[in-house]
Amino acid sequence: MSSTRPVDTNPRMHVDQDRRGPSTGGRRPFDLSIECASDDAGVALSVGGAVSESTTWSAHQTQSVTLLPNIDALLTSAGRTKRDIGAVFVDIGPGGYAGLRVGVSVAKALAHALAVPLAGIGRLELDAWLVAGEAAGRRIVAVHRAGRGDFAWAAYHVDGAAPREESPPRIDTQDALAAALRPHDILTGDVDETLAAAARAAGTPVAAPAAHRVVALAALGRRRLDAGSADDPAALVPLYLRGPAIGPPRA
Repeated sequence: MSSTRPVDTNPRMHVDQDRRGPSTGGRRPFDLSIECASDDAGVALSVGGAVSESTTWSAHQTQSVTLLPNIDALLTSAGRTKRDIGAVFVDIGPGGYAGLRVGVSVAKALAHALAVPLAGIGRLELDAWLVAGEAAGRRIVAVHRAGRGDFAWAAYHVDGAAPREESPPRIDTQDALAAALRPHDILTGDVDETLAAAARAAGTPVAAPAAHRVVALAALGRRRLDAGSADDPAALVPLYLRGPAIGPPRA
């Protein structure tokens, strides 16, 4: 897997509107993965779920001006164009409100304009997949700091090709999340030291992801499509769990 340098310019997206699917000149089309659920953003090109090239960058809430240039730079590095895209995968969250909106909107626009399949995968499911090897069949609790002192979390078992959801994404206080942890669970995601200490007290080890989230997106997006489960670009929406924070933080 190679990586290109992220860029910061802001050209407008242009896609040939002849919507007859990808035109690859005899080459196998590739999948484009878009990860904008956090400031650790990334895009990747893959075939069969395996990433061949990727770019990651610290977005600092600038996904609206950095996503498209980084997609273009990645395509240029690979010697391809948007017409070579055969499918689009996107992280639908939960995560940063603005970043999710940009990532999902761009993914939907590309899928619609190119007439290619679209698959949206949740952030917590992606995080769970990245530690499946270390979990070794144990329940994985993936978490995301949701602001206001709360955490978004969900629980999964990875017992085959993809994570199986045991508890759906929800928002809880740190105390409620800590109370839900079981001995021998695996905790992963946005884990700060206070939550890590609570996990240790519950007998729950903390696992760091084995790769960038965009790698999981490429793999799970391809498996989703191979199972015949594409998303409707008109209907796919980000998973916010709640609206953006406006006003002072909760005491």
